[in-house]
Amino acid sequence: MIHQLLLQCQENFGAAPRHFSLWNRIAYLRIPMPEWLRKNPDDELMTHFNELRSLYTNGGVVWGHLIQANRRLYSAGNENHPGELVYSLDDQRNVDPAVLGEVAHSLYQLKGTRPFERDLQPIAQYLTDEHIRVYGLAVPRSVSPFMRCRISTTMFVRKHLPNGRLCRPLLPVVVSREEPNVAMTLPERYWPPRLIQWWTQT
Repeated sequence: MIHQLLLQCQENFGAAPRHFSLWNRIAYLRIPMPEWLRKNPDDELMTHFNELRSLYTNGGVVWGHLIQANRRLYSAGNENHPGELVYSLDDQRNVDPAVLGEVAHSLYQLKGTRPFERDLQPIAQYLTDEHIRVYGLAVPRSVSPFMRCRISTTMFVRKHLPNGRLCRPLLPVVVSREEPNVAMTLPERYWPPRLIQWWTQT
């Protein structure tokens, strides 16, 4: 069932290259840049906004799993906030969302630690810092031995989330298959009803 839901997301969003109406682009799909980011143009989160048009046009729809996000996103509100996602660009028929969740959990456990393993140190540092941005950072094989995974910073947009908040850690995301591997939540309009029902029943 879970794979079928992702297939429906892919069908609803359409095959690349996609074309959206002017109204859709300026209203629903447009993501306003937060004022705090405008005041910090050197913040690497600018990459996310700079790549949005290409992402909408050519991005692939895959399962993503939340690693961490601003705690305000778990309750009602008006502001959008950044967070971190892990995903795989492998054939989605071979991607087990449960395993993706295990990888996300293992990554989050690195936060606030100083691992001895050299390949884990940059991940621990970036998750602990919460202001470092990454796009397509490869997950070491020691964390995900059977599935090639990547990590990307994203901006969680409330109008694109069912109920306007984070309800579950697993969600469909749109990812650029080329560098920089920018990722964003698939807007709710393209989610099948069964997925919305499941996602909001927490």
